[in-house]
Amino acid sequence: MDFKAVDTLVEQGIKDGIFPGAAYAVGHKGKVIHQNAKGRHTYCPDSQATTVDGLWDLASVSKVVGTTTGAMILFDQGKLHFDQPVAEIIPDFAQNDKGKITLRNLLLHDSGLAAFHGYQLTLTTPEECIAAIYADKLAYPTGTKMVYSDLGMITFGKLIETISGRTFTAFLNEKVFQPLGMSSTTYNPVIQMRERAAPVEAVEPWRAKLRKLRGTDTEEVRQLEKEPDGTSWVRGEVHDPNAMLLGGVAGHAGLFSTVGDLCKFMSMMLKKGDGIIKSDTVEMFTKRQTEESSRGLGWDTKSEGSSSGHLFSNKSFGHTGYTGTCVWGDPENDTFAILLTNRVHPSSENTKIIGFRPKFHDAVFHAIHG
Repeated sequence: MDFKAVDTLVEQGIKDGIFPGAAYAVGHKGKVIHQNAKGRHTYCPDSQATTVDGLWDLASVSKVVGTTTGAMILFDQGKLHFDQPVAEIIPDFAQNDKGKITLRNLLLHDSGLAAFHGYQLTLTTPEECIAAIYADKLAYPTGTKMVYSDLGMITFGKLIETISGRTFTAFLNEKVFQPLGMSSTTYNPVIQMRERAAPVEAVEPWRAKLRKLRGTDTEEVRQLEKEPDGTSWVRGEVHDPNAMLLGGVAGHAGLFSTVGDLCKFMSMMLKKGDGIIKSDTVEMFTKRQTEESSRGLGWDTKSEGSSSGHLFSNKSFGHTGYTGTCVWGDPENDTFAILLTNRVHPSSENTKIIGFRPKFHDAVFHAIHG
């Protein structure tokens, strides 16, 4: 197997301004067969070089590595029931005709909830944000179409806490991250870990306001975020606005991880749970549920124009993240690929990653299968 074409493609992506740096890995038949890192943390030539143990803001990949995995474990425990109304578990959620939304609706993204709201612009506490979601009105009739919703997965994070009786982080640490040895996977990385994190965008006015309110606008953080050229960028603090408002821990975003830790996670998924999750549960969550969309339960599946490219099989499952991250697993070919970038640096207006991801996965497939 020759991964020179994959490495060259990533190098070209850096030259083309798709992202300043990337860490990536490929697994096949139970082994990690390629792992590499290219580029730098920013486009500053003196910036820190990207390494395979670098820390990345996973953005919406958090939805599957964290929240969806938690849902699978609770399902295996017999504590989570897809067709149970959310309001039976969280009564406040029933406001404004949301009483019939089920847990399945949240996982399928057909609940009727809006995609997102810019709560960070008007609210300042996690409690205010959750209350606003529970009081929100339906954006469309439940079950009539798929609208990918951060609000639904934020709610699911709260469901996991209520059902398990544990905090979100404690439950995931005990049931997922610690058993898999994912020692660098965390919400709200400590300052020492943040030194390994890839920077994202500049500090926005709302973020600066929240930092001052919370006492996190410290000299230590300012020095951490300063590049050799004098510029400053958010680093090791969650990029997603509502996850930041929620204190860095949320069902839709907030996880930081490394390419090595995600290799452990995706290996577990391709081994059909590997003792962490029941095999039938993995299969159920990672297959397409309806003809109306490509969604599995929490996971996405391959579809026309998918980020997984043209060559991964139709049984493939995966997820992307806004910051420039993605994971894809192909059980038919016993292959997974992980691509972690900070394409949102210096600006999230750069969307070139959309065209890059399919090329990356096609190059991975060619490297393995010729």
